[in-house]
Amino acid sequence: MQLSILPKMMAVIALSTIISSAFGAEKVLCVVTNDIDKEVGKMVVDYDEESRVVTHLYKERWVDNKRVERVEMNSKDLLGDGIVLNRKDKYITVRIYSHNFDESSGGVLFLDTLYNGVNGQRKEYTIEATMDGSDAVMTYNKQPFNRMHFVAKRSPILGVIGIEKVNFTK
Repeated sequence: MQLSILPKMMAVIALSTIISSAFGAEKVLCVVTNDIDKEVGKMVVDYDEESRVVTHLYKERWVDNKRVERVEMNSKDLLGDGIVLNRKDKYITVRIYSHNFDESSGGVLFLDTLYNGVNGQRKEYTIEATMDGSDAVMTYNKQPFNRMHFVAKRSPILGVIGIEKVNFTK
């Protein structure tokens, strides 16, 4: 009796492998943290392994190791005004955009941050996204990274007024 279960299990495993390959592979491109709260963000990419084309891009929000939000972003929106990654009240605090992003080869991305909300000063970081084989890789200053840590800019009177810097690490 157990012998008849084995072929069925093998068929289910093979079928799930085929379905998984057909829909692509998800990979966490980057984990995002900050020095204000314990919230963790993740940028997740879903790509077709055969054609190596990005099929979906997600922004996730995690609290206490539980995903509380997953928003699909359109990678084509990078080419326009960009994608708002974070907003506080009426201020866009983090936005990412590109002039040349392509779903199959990547491109140069600009991470635009609000440095000082009092005077509106912004700071920009240049990131390169490339497809390396079947893997998406992001680099800052020619160094690969998979973590971004946002450090808040604080005022003694007003508290947090912007983003002092972003640390890119592996």
